[in-house]
Amino acid sequence: MSVLSNEKKRAIAERLFVNDGMSCKEISTQIDISEQTLSKWRKGRTGEKDWDARRAEVISAPHVIKEILLKELKLVAEGEKPNVDADALAKISKVLETVSGKVSVQIILSVFKEFDNWMAEQDPKTAVLFTEYHKRFLIYRINQEG
Repeated sequence: MSVLSNEKKRAIAERLFVNDGMSCKEISTQIDISEQTLSKWRKGRTGEKDWDARRAEVISAPHVIKEILLKELKLVAEGEKPNVDADALAKISKVLETVSGKVSVQIILSVFKEFDNWMAEQDPKTAVLFTEYHKRFLIYRINQEG
């Protein structure tokens, strides 16, 4: 690996910790940075969320839960023992969704699709207008969650 600046190492370390779930020890050996430095970086910059809070958000995102469940489904289909209690994961996900007070993007998308299909039967020209605004709203919500 070529010599990386500390800023690039920090960005890589942050991605590995937050998105990939790696430990500081694993990261320190992979990108050649001390665990002490990683601990400082992990606290986040002023005005930013710390890495642990961001990791928790990423791990609990609906698309991540779906990905975990799909991996578990593959294990079961191959005759392996699952690593995760899928029922417990689904229950926790439902509770998180309920207490967050927000409707998930997946539910919004489902409702918009049903509405758009119905509207297309009623008034196709108006349906096209609605569809455009529905796309904009979905992008807005995805950016809010991201």
